[in-house]
Amino acid sequence: MFGPNTYTSHESKVEYSHRDRSFIDLFERVSNKFSDKFDLSDYDILFIPGSGTVGIESVFYSSKHPIKVIGHKGIFKTKWELFSQSYSKDRERKSDIELFCQLETSESAIFEKENCIVDAISSFPYYLPPKTSNIFVTCTNKQLGGFPGLAIVGVKKNYWDHLKDSKEFSYLNLSRYLEYHNINQTPHTTPTQIFEHFETVIDNFQIEKLKNKIKDNSKKVVEAIGSNNVIGELICPVISIEKKHISDSIANKYNLYGLTTKNPYYQIFTYACKNEDYDAFTLDLKNENSSL
Repeated sequence: MFGPNTYTSHESKVEYSHRDRSFIDLFERVSNKFSDKFDLSDYDILFIPGSGTVGIESVFYSSKHPIKVIGHKGIFKTKWELFSQSYSKDRERKSDIELFCQLETSESAIFEKENCIVDAISSFPYYLPPKTSNIFVTCTNKQLGGFPGLAIVGVKKNYWDHLKDSKEFSYLNLSRYLEYHNINQTPHTTPTQIFEHFETVIDNFQIEKLKNKIKDNSKKVVEAIGSNNVIGELICPVISIEKKHISDSIANKYNLYGLTTKNPYYQIFTYACKNEDYDAFTLDLKNENSSL
C-alpha cells in the first residue's frame, strides 16, 4: 500500500484499432492536452510503450553522444549509469550531455541542474523539469494517475540534432516516434485504452490539488513517525522511513511498499491513495508510539 502507482479504477473497452481514425484523433487530443496542461510547447511529446524505465533507455539509445549521469546517489542513478556504460561505446564524445534523476526516490532526495536530460518519472508534476531541460522523461501513472504502460518523453524541439535519425530501425529510436507523432500515430500496436483513460485524467487534473495532497499527507506521516526518523525530504511525493521505526504488525496490516524487499526502509508515496488511508495509517502509528 502507498506504492508509487496512483490507485485508480476505470472501465475500458477496446473498440477500434491504433490505425483507425478514432485513435488518430484521440492521440492528437491527448498530446495537445498534455502539452497545454503543463506549458510544454517547446517540446515534442512522445509516448513510448512500457514503463518510465523504457523511456529512459530510449534516450540513451537515441543519443548520438555518451550521456553522463549526475545527481544524488541511489538506486535509479545506479541503473542509469549501467545504461550509460552499455550505450556509450563508439559514440562521438561530447562532454556536456548530462542526465539526472530529479527525485531519487530511494533517498527521497531532490536534484536539479539546467540544460540537462531529466528523469522526471517520480517527480512530475509536483516538481516540473527546469525550463532549459533538453529532454525529460515521465510516465502516465504515478503522480498523474493514469494506467501504467506508457512512458512520456519530451524532447526540446531544437535538440533533435543530438539524437539519431530514424534510419536506424529500433523501437527505442525516438526519431521514429517523432515521425509517427507528426501524423498522430505510433510505430507499434498501442494500448488504446490507456490513451482513453489518460485523456480523462488530463481533463480532470488539478496541479494545486495534487500539491496540497502531497503536502498534507507528508505532514501527517512525518508528524506520526517523527522527523528524525525520515530519510531525505520531509514534504515530498515519497517519504522514506527506516524499517526499524515501523512495527511488523503495522507494516503487514498496510502491506507497506518495501515489505517484500531487502531495502532497509519503507516508502510512503503521499499521492497514491485516498486521504482517509493516510489518516488511518498515521493514527495507528501514533497509537503504537504512545503505548511504548
